[in-house]
Amino acid sequence: MPHAPILVPGVGRERLAEVAATVQSMATVSSHAMAAQADTLVLISPHSPRQPGAFGLWQTRKLRGSLARFGSPESRVELPLDRAFAERLETAAAHRGLRTWSITGEPLDHGAMVPLCYLVSAGWKGPTLILGLNYTGDGGCDELGEAIAATARELNRRTAIIASGDMSHRLTTSAPCGYHPDAHRFDETFIALLQTGAFREIIRIDASLQELAAQDVTDSTTVALAATGYRTDGHAMLSYEGPFGVGYGVAILFEPEHSDRRGSTVEKAGRTLTRFTELPAVARCAVEAQFRDGSKMPRPRAAGDLTERHGVFVTLRTDEGALRGCRGTMQPVESDLVQETWRNAVATAFHDHRFPPVRAADLPHLRCSVSVLEELEPVASPEALDPAIYGVLVSAADGRKGGLLPAIAGIDSVEQQLAVARRKAGIAPDEWIGIQRFRARCFREPNFVEEGG
Repeated sequence: MPHAPILVPGVGRERLAEVAATVQSMATVSSHAMAAQADTLVLISPHSPRQPGAFGLWQTRKLRGSLARFGSPESRVELPLDRAFAERLETAAAHRGLRTWSITGEPLDHGAMVPLCYLVSAGWKGPTLILGLNYTGDGGCDELGEAIAATARELNRRTAIIASGDMSHRLTTSAPCGYHPDAHRFDETFIALLQTGAFREIIRIDASLQELAAQDVTDSTTVALAATGYRTDGHAMLSYEGPFGVGYGVAILFEPEHSDRRGSTVEKAGRTLTRFTELPAVARCAVEAQFRDGSKMPRPRAAGDLTERHGVFVTLRTDEGALRGCRGTMQPVESDLVQETWRNAVATAFHDHRFPPVRAADLPHLRCSVSVLEELEPVASPEALDPAIYGVLVSAADGRKGGLLPAIAGIDSVEQQLAVARRKAGIAPDEWIGIQRFRARCFREPNFVEEGG
């Protein structure tokens, strides 16, 4: 999460509209942190006081601060220190050759305050730990992340970790550190690594590029990534903006499937969901619910982009990639994408008549994908089709219809695509057809494998 005070409503005021995407994304991250039901919040701030060769741990009984010096005294937080976590972390850090020191008697810096304002607004009021960094180039970020993970395991704490940091501070002539024509290259590189999940490459970004960008995001992000073992489950780049000359990027680095204290899967039932990447989990939840008296299980709720209405197809494949079911709707019939996915997941698992109904024992060996369809477009001839880009819907004069998603393995030509769509609809090769095309966005569970056919 970025930490420019202007991102907080009490400071940004009417200028908040210029960073609307960042504001929305920070609220999304905060809602996900709350949904994780964390026992402890750990936040790494690059603006906390620093000492050479040592990481700082805020050790005041109450973690207090406000944005009064930025014109918003009402933007304030007060949170309890997780002293047990701090003490255990000091020991875990020492075991890894790291030095730490105690930060006391100072109000929280804006690097901590800005993310905390959003988290507190979302409902966070639990035990918290704020960490400061050593000097750039001192090293030890990986080891600190490993110490955080070890502490969480030893204390059996469900832990939310926030890396506070801004990208380049030199994007425009009005930027706080002046303008450099190459500063944008750092942001583009950093964002690309987050989008692709190539997290270990972040520490290899050219040092001179980092310096000219005047960024303060790599070290805090490295600590957070190391705490998760550089895993990429659930990662998502939510937004990037730089209207004031500083790059604001918001991302979810790692979000595993949540589990309860007994370790069993906690479905997304009853939760409010906002991201397209959550739709495969909705599909799995819908199928699992059929084996757990799903009529009594509250369904997930849609918010944000998921309140849109689109056609949806759900596909099930085995561990080896063999098709196990695919059903969907070309046009939406439900109120939002969560409900559309739920409906079609059940149809795929139990009502695709090409396959026997899914059994509970099958679930661990199946993977879900969800395709969200864009608007159907009529086309005048097959020349307007491309099976790698467009799905197709063919219609006979009497109403028979057959559809095919785009980018299906083994469908390499328009002729193949149309032939398969005709067969699905029972339309003969010499019958007249109307043709419509559509684009689709596909979201898959990890390890989803697709064979041809």
